[in-house]
Amino acid sequence: MEEKKISDYEQYIRTEELLKLQKEDGERSCEDELTFQMIHQIAELHFKLVIQYIHLADAKMKAKDVMQATQQLQRVNMHLKHLPPVFDMVKVISPRDYHTIRLALGRGSGQDSPGFNTILKLGPTLWQPFEELLTEKNLTPLELHKNIADNYELYLLMQELTAFDENFQSFRQHHIQLVRRMIGLNTKSLKGIPAQALERGAKFEFYPKLWEAICQLTDWTGSSYNPKPL
Repeated sequence: MEEKKISDYEQYIRTEELLKLQKEDGERSCEDELTFQMIHQIAELHFKLVIQYIHLADAKMKAKDVMQATQQLQRVNMHLKHLPPVFDMVKVISPRDYHTIRLALGRGSGQDSPGFNTILKLGPTLWQPFEELLTEKNLTPLELHKNIADNYELYLLMQELTAFDENFQSFRQHHIQLVRRMIGLNTKSLKGIPAQALERGAKFEFYPKLWEAICQLTDWTGSSYNPKPL
């Protein structure tokens, strides 16, 4: 029998290895376990790219390359917007089959995702290099909001950081709704933690000073209590 020739594409993408990373037919607890496993593998690949872009954004800020840092954060935000539709594909699985798969995980849980947990850890670390860029120009986030024209590139970077924080929170909220739909919130995870605890975690902010600056800007304009033309 003639040996199959592997194309350059297959060698570069390593498709043979990639497509062997899922359970075989006889190993699956039900038909949809392949769907479950691949969706989570896809998510981990998205997370891997996000992590790379976070490191690059950090390096670019430390090198004072504001525009390149902004571009890396734009990539982060693009992936975070794509992740909810990826997880939506889980909804093709019935809740009954979902529990069959869930029990096959043993003590496994999405809370153990290495990619997600790394992003959770890395996100706040971008504040220090950004704050140093502000300090060099004697700015606070509020002053940057007030003086956009004079510091436009830095303002765009601040907006992408805010979007990163917002998109990550939105992703976590979306995941809560997925948990609610598939296993319910009045139950415990496979780690013995109430699913409702996820809601508390979703309120965690990477950059509280950026959110506070928006409140300060509202107060500064007077629109919070006495609307008037600026």
